[in-house]
Amino acid sequence: MNDARNRLRPLLRPGEQLRWVGQPDPQVRFAPMDLFLVPFSLMWGGFAIVWEWQAVTNTESLFFALWGIPFVLVGLYFIVGRFIYKKHRKLRTVYGLTDSRAIVSTSERSFDDTPIKNVPVRINRSRDNRHATVIFGGGRHTAYLNTGMDFFAFGQAQGMGFFDVADPEALIRELDHVR
Repeated sequence: MNDARNRLRPLLRPGEQLRWVGQPDPQVRFAPMDLFLVPFSLMWGGFAIVWEWQAVTNTESLFFALWGIPFVLVGLYFIVGRFIYKKHRKLRTVYGLTDSRAIVSTSERSFDDTPIKNVPVRINRSRDNRHATVIFGGGRHTAYLNTGMDFFAFGQAQGMGFFDVADPEALIRELDHVR
């Protein structure tokens, strides 16, 4: 955790104190939105692969074969790629809670932050109470957060979150204290 603290220290404003530091658990693979995304991705990918197979084996048209390639690639990302991307992102992500802000750092040079006072906060705990997700802000696009499909909300006002935190009690205690 010292590496995580050291990564967040340069982001602190004068007088700001770091109250909690954590990281997402990369072993947690699924998010609630996956109840929709997994079946959809299998249907999309299956249709695209069948289309491409039919276009390659049963037609002389190069157009139909080329037309299907982007759909197959998107289908493969939906089915498998987004989980690889999500795990890679989780391994690089550090969360920080200060006395005034929530900070998400995804690399040495990239971070998002949001004030924590007067912002809607939604806390979701896992069924076994071993993990928690805290969403700061709101809007319908927050459903895509932590799915590997975040680009669906590109350019839209979306929330920010701490996902799949392995020590939910410490996070929630500090969050209650600073709010």
